[in-house]
Amino acid sequence: MPGERVAVDGLWRCLCPSVDIATLSKLIGPPRSPRQRPIPSPSYDAQITCRWSWREYRHIATGPYNERRRKELESFEESRIQYLKRLAKRSPWVPGALLRGVDAFATKLDRIETKTIYAALKELSRAEGTYWSIVKLVEYLVNERKEKPNAMLYESLIRANVDKNHGSAEVAGQLLKEMEKLGIPTTPQIYQAVLEVTAVHPDYVLRNTVLFEMKNRWYSPTVDDLISITIGLLRDNQYELALEKLEELHKNPVTVPLWLYDVFLYTFGDLGFHEETFSILKHRLRVANISSEQLSSNAWQFLLDVFSRDAFYDGIKYIWDRSVSPGYINPPDGVVMNILNAASNHADAPLAVSAIQMLSNRGKKLELHHYEALIDIHAQEKDLRKAFTILCIMAKADLRPDLSTTRSIFRILRESSSETDRALEVLNDLKSQYQVPTAAFNVVLEATEAHYGFKMASDLYRNVRQVCTAGPDLETYHILLRHCTMRKSMNFLFAEMEALSIEPTQTTYDHLIRISCMQDNYEQAFHFLEKMRTIRTAGLPNDWWMSRDVALALVRRCIQAEDIRVQDLIEECRKRGMSIDAEVQEWLEDVQKQKEPAGTDISVSVEDLSPKPDTAIPLEAIHSQHLNAMSSEE
Repeated sequence: MPGERVAVDGLWRCLCPSVDIATLSKLIGPPRSPRQRPIPSPSYDAQITCRWSWREYRHIATGPYNERRRKELESFEESRIQYLKRLAKRSPWVPGALLRGVDAFATKLDRIETKTIYAALKELSRAEGTYWSIVKLVEYLVNERKEKPNAMLYESLIRANVDKNHGSAEVAGQLLKEMEKLGIPTTPQIYQAVLEVTAVHPDYVLRNTVLFEMKNRWYSPTVDDLISITIGLLRDNQYELALEKLEELHKNPVTVPLWLYDVFLYTFGDLGFHEETFSILKHRLRVANISSEQLSSNAWQFLLDVFSRDAFYDGIKYIWDRSVSPGYINPPDGVVMNILNAASNHADAPLAVSAIQMLSNRGKKLELHHYEALIDIHAQEKDLRKAFTILCIMAKADLRPDLSTTRSIFRILRESSSETDRALEVLNDLKSQYQVPTAAFNVVLEATEAHYGFKMASDLYRNVRQVCTAGPDLETYHILLRHCTMRKSMNFLFAEMEALSIEPTQTTYDHLIRISCMQDNYEQAFHFLEKMRTIRTAGLPNDWWMSRDVALALVRRCIQAEDIRVQDLIEECRKRGMSIDAEVQEWLEDVQKQKEPAGTDISVSVEDLSPKPDTAIPLEAIHSQHLNAMSSEE
């Protein structure tokens, strides 16, 4: 990274005997003019080491992008100077010149004692945005005050690498090696500084090396060291090890800072480790009750967001009761909708009602999916009266529930015929209070047909207007046609649809063709097929066709009857990408085997078949044409 090269160059120029004195004098000396003083930044590290001339710098600093970058750096520098001024107020014993910009103290250090500069270094090492100030002071002490490299200077340089923009774990590791080469003893404070660097700039090897050396020298990690290790493991994506370190801190008789728990909450919550996040949250709140330092509203909101995103019910319920219900946070509509879905999946009626009440209080119009969540909850609790009441309320709110709305109710009715009988009784009771929607009747009709068959469902259909005044709809007839097998019943239902001006759909014709194929005279199937293909919507052709199962049923019926129209059906299926050749081939072979007399040649038996005029074709012709079509496609 850019900051690494700058730090390494500055270090070697400070501490190596072969340092370029002229270059150092340019670095720590006063600039020739304010407008020629480059801005210290990681992107212009060469300016610090003076590898570029001022003319080259001016050429690079031109252009809209660099102008914008320059303004950003100026804004950052201004905020940094303000921070240093506040730091100077907190440390009045430190000369103000040492706590200003990197060039402000270049000509004002001669009157300041060396021990004061060391004290300022120690103060700056704990401050933010002081990377270049520390480097300048170390350079000044080594070159102007002739201070020998010592543990204090190296500790300051290592701590400077904690800076997120200019610091580097690689530079900290090189500083450690340099100390070993110069014979400078390593103190616990230096190891602590290196661990702090690895907490910001993860380096697994350097961290383990420091811990190994500390163990060999009988240095026990402090609480700050363990915190730095834990944060470093988190940044290094070693989440299990980081969690182990957090548990280790919790077991020790030390006070763990609450911000460390917050870091885990945000990190694990974003990663989706909800069980671990939930455990840390509960422990964090127990500690907060003792220390009176409560969790921030932003943290509550973030956790509710991630828990609701993944439908983590335990966490949602916990946060809702402790932060939403008391009014600490007010989640957005999307989060409330996710909470409503989670409450529906876990049959938590109070939570779902609270979520819907919150949406309603905001003036949001409730839609189908809001009510469907409540229906699912009551269905799971097998409270049919409440579930059907919600359907009636939906109809009263000008919302039209359909078959998909009642799937949770149907699952309950399908389990037991007694539940179906009870559901019909509930509808008869509700019709005196509400206008029962057709969807409520349809789900009972569907369950009746599943338990008692088509005849009982047909009898119930004749009483439809006694239950719901709106009468049947298209879904009512689809339910009945799904199990219908008799031509008379089919014609009755189709006539009812025409009388009520209910337009048939592709699914309707699919059912009608399927039922017609089951009759001895299947000619009506082609009648419905023709209507299906020629029907128009808004003056435009629909281009409808049968489903694959119905098409196979009609083709098989034609093969059995040796109907010449089977060729057109097969050809049309091929044009529409509907593969039925394998089934057709199998049926042709089965029919031939059934008609083949024992011990005679197959071609003779096929030739002896008597085709019906105009509507029939010899079976061998169908077979041969089918084989030719398959071979031509191959």
